[in-house]
Amino acid sequence: MNQKVTSRQLVLLIMLLGTTGTLMQPHAQAIFYAEQHAYLSYIPVFLVMVASLWMLSRVQRRFPDRDLFESLVERFPFLGRVTGLLYILFFLFIFARDIRLIGDYVSITLLETTPISIIVLSLLVMVVFIVRGGLGSLIGMSELYVTLFVLNSLILPFMLIQQINMDNLMPYFDIDVTGVGRGSWYIFSFFGEMIAIPFVIKGSDFRFKSVMWGITITALIMMLIVIETILAVGVPIASRLVYPSYELARQLQISDFLDRFDLALAAVTLPTLITKIAFDLYFVCWGLKRMIPKVSGKVMTGPVALIGFACAFWFFKNAVQLFRFTREWTWIGIVFEVLFPIILFVFLRPRKKGANDRRTTDNQKQKQQPKEDKQGKASQDRENSDGDKHEGLQGGELQPS
Repeated sequence: MNQKVTSRQLVLLIMLLGTTGTLMQPHAQAIFYAEQHAYLSYIPVFLVMVASLWMLSRVQRRFPDRDLFESLVERFPFLGRVTGLLYILFFLFIFARDIRLIGDYVSITLLETTPISIIVLSLLVMVVFIVRGGLGSLIGMSELYVTLFVLNSLILPFMLIQQINMDNLMPYFDIDVTGVGRGSWYIFSFFGEMIAIPFVIKGSDFRFKSVMWGITITALIMMLIVIETILAVGVPIASRLVYPSYELARQLQISDFLDRFDLALAAVTLPTLITKIAFDLYFVCWGLKRMIPKVSGKVMTGPVALIGFACAFWFFKNAVQLFRFTREWTWIGIVFEVLFPIILFVFLRPRKKGANDRRTTDNQKQKQQPKEDKQGKASQDRENSDGDKHEGLQGGELQPS
């Protein structure tokens, strides 16, 4: 059964899916191509995702009591299951990519001497227990850690005042449109992962007004982080970093007694990243439960997590290969984040009653009507007989005592 999701929770879930992966990797690639105007790369991505989620919101209004997995299976039993399984495989790959990406991030920034396999297994243990708690656990963690992430993003500019160099944005109006477009290409596949939301919540909870707020806030926060990175680090350095957001945090220095403030920011950001991995795993298990009703999603969390662990090291040998795959991955992301929403918007409609269905309902009504007439006559006869008896006792002659 789908858990009810409020408007505020829907906004936070969209922010969770739109910020975490995008914060980790594609900013450096966007800055490399769009240079000082890399923040403009979010505008085309924002417009495309608004259109895609608007189409899915219209689809969800046709099925208010079901999520998108249920709607697909009910409307098209075979093709709907095929589409659902394709989305499951898509997010299984994202799950494997995310745990490898975050495992490399923790290994480089926090635990340099710990083997990455041990780090990933530790993350998976936490993720499995989160997913076993259901969507409520994910929503609760999003309400806490995504809110802290937003607060950090808003406070960060005030803490970077001494490191900011406005010359890094010059020339202000010499915009390389081609470079901005290429930056959007690298950002799109990560930002568009919010397409998963209508698959796990029912149609009546998927309100486009809240979706619009979520996409807008996410895009503005990401643009702010890109601008901060360019101003504090500079285009030549930021475009060649694997994790430019972490380097941005390392620029922070509060007096002389707190030199590694980046560790505090990493401690707040890491639970948000873990929540994102948990959502990927939840999506896969929830989809398997919808496609195969006899399968228990809670039981599948462990095996699916181990499959993701194996795929994470099978698909990507190192962080450089993971970094370079973003260009090709966008082609796959377009299929699931743009093309399929268009197809679902056009074809996924409630089943209309045909001529045979109308004849069947008319025959059922005709059969039920004689039964109702007979029952009405029988009840009327009983009432009449009871009335006659009642009148016989009271309207006749007085009986002798």
